Amino acid sequence: MTEDGRLIRTDPVAMGVWKRLTAQFATWRLIVFASFTKRALNMIANDQLSILNEATHWKIGLGLLGGLNDDQVDFLLAYARINARKVDRLFRATALIFVSIPVAGIFGLTELDPEIWDRLGFEQSETLIVVLGAWMALAGLMMAAAWRAQELADLIEFEQARRQFDAAKQAKAPAE
Repeated sequence: MTEDGRLIRTDPVAMGVWKRLTAQFATWRLIVFASFTKRALNMIANDQLSILNEATHWKIGLGLLGGLNDDQVDFLLAYARINARKVDRLFRATALIFVSIPVAGIFGLTELDPEIWDRLGFEQSETLIVVLGAWMALAGLMMAAAWRAQELADLIEFEQARRQFDAAKQAKAPAE
């Protein structure tokens, strides 16, 4: 609540658009469709925005943002940037934990009991491959989520830049 007793509210229209945008930019969509798009083949190109402007999720996202006013887009951009930083921090912390704790544990247990890995079944490479594969899959999912969160912030920043350009162009146009 504010000092004068009013509730602090977030714009329900902007948040409705946010929910629809996050559905369009879902991590599972990146994982499932990323390998089967023209965009995937152009990942080494130096112009990613032209490719994104042709992507369906980008077009839908721009359409959703088109119904908002400038203040709502500004708010969503700040919201998306905060969200992207948070998702990135979660990914980095989890990836660090997945590396440092297991490595420290392996070295520590090996020092205490050099035969422990044989008794636990890790003398067979299949067991180790399964464990490492599970760690890599989870870290990969979190990396994809961080990628998508930043991509969503990029979309909103692009819309904001487009609006600023249009406003500047209209301001320079001679009055008719």
